[in-house]
Amino acid sequence: MNIIKNIFVLISPVLVSSSFAQTNFKEYYYPVRAKKEVKIYKYVDKNNQSNIEYWKVTTSPETNRIITASYTTDRRLYNIFEEELKTDGAELVRYTDFEISDTGENVQIDGIVVDKDVYKWKDKNKYRYSIKYKSPKYGNELFTKERTVNSFEKIIVSGIEYATLKFRDEYEVKSLENNQYYKFHQFTYYAKDIGMIKYERYHPDGTTIELELRELLTLKQFEKLIKKS
Repeated sequence: MNIIKNIFVLISPVLVSSSFAQTNFKEYYYPVRAKKEVKIYKYVDKNNQSNIEYWKVTTSPETNRIITASYTTDRRLYNIFEEELKTDGAELVRYTDFEISDTGENVQIDGIVVDKDVYKWKDKNKYRYSIKYKSPKYGNELFTKERTVNSFEKIIVSGIEYATLKFRDEYEVKSLENNQYYKFHQFTYYAKDIGMIKYERYHPDGTTIELELRELLTLKQFEKLIKKS
């Protein structure tokens, strides 16, 4: 029995690697169809139901780009993330953050893209994107996200079972003023023809955010929510 177990341990990584090699990970990313589409992904924190995010995802076959505008629980725009789809993956072309100033204004912060690999169609190795920007509160900073494909996994989100592709993502926000940094990591799950349906984010202080896809809204439904804000 031990011999069989040891053989399985040796063989299983090969099987996993082989299955990754035969799969086009693009199938699990946000789909770009024949016409321009706008979908609103409503995500809810499993551990804190009052923590909600809305991601307005616009896909265009004409430009071959995906633009994601992210909103807080109270529908405040806090991030714009624009990608271009290439033959081997999605590359970052624009990154904009928004911070609330002391006077209550939503201040736009345009980042400079340094590294641009967001999502690779077949690459099993670690890759990353990074952005330099100047925060009104903290000065010049460098934000980096490194991604590694992890496994295929079946998970249940909002009562529905999905076959997903799972990644391990490692984040670092580094101050270029004083060389201080903040690190955390998460596991991110993508489902075929949908895109991201969940992430589990782990902060060094022990807090965890489990953001799960609750529903897909139309643009009209979302615009009604914004009017109520």
